[in-house]
Amino acid sequence: MIQENQPASATGRYLLYAIGEITLVVIGILIALSINDWNDNRKRQNEEISLLLDVKKNLESMLSDFESDTIYNAHSIVLYEKIEYYISNDLPYSIELDSIFGTLTFWRSPYITATAYNSLQSKGLDLIKNEALKNDIIEVYEVKIKKLTLDYDDSENDLQRRIVEPFLVKHVKKLHNQSLRLARPNDFESLKENNEFSNIMSYIIRQRKRGVEIYAEVMNDIESLIEKIDHEVEMRKTKG
Repeated sequence: MIQENQPASATGRYLLYAIGEITLVVIGILIALSINDWNDNRKRQNEEISLLLDVKKNLESMLSDFESDTIYNAHSIVLYEKIEYYISNDLPYSIELDSIFGTLTFWRSPYITATAYNSLQSKGLDLIKNEALKNDIIEVYEVKIKKLTLDYDDSENDLQRRIVEPFLVKHVKKLHNQSLRLARPNDFESLKENNEFSNIMSYIIRQRKRGVEIYAEVMNDIESLIEKIDHEVEMRKTKG
């Protein structure tokens, strides 16, 4: 009876050993897969953080440029209103107006820095795990900044090209021998009585004021997005 049970016992021990070996192999595979997943996730997170920091750097560069643009454009409004002041008070022409007339066709256009955003798009926006942050980045680049370029800058360019420049060519002479930024009306006294010129000045000033307002809105959105990126990066680094 004992002899009959020995083969069965040996078989059982072999099965247990085989199962154990298989279990160890499976556990090893699972551990390896887990490590690979961890490494992949780590690489993906590092890439995400790196791209977010690049986006932040681009946004900071734009913010600085936009602030400079706003200062220039806001100052131009003050200068153009001086021409209106001379006209409304029927003052004689002054040489100080030469520099103002010389820049009636000048304004600062927004320069868009989007290398990091373009890189993010090529790699896939889903690389950003924080859905709300991803949507905010898209909103700033695809809506807010495009409003600045399409709704303001293109309108400014259209106003200058179709209305301002054709009028100035007829009534204002560029003093290019003195400076590329100086110009003087052919007849300031008649220009003061010209309703078309008065209307043009009001359109230029209105458009420039509108641009300053849009710039301010976009800069607020950029500042807010920079803060959100900082918060996300800090949180991700803390979690490891």
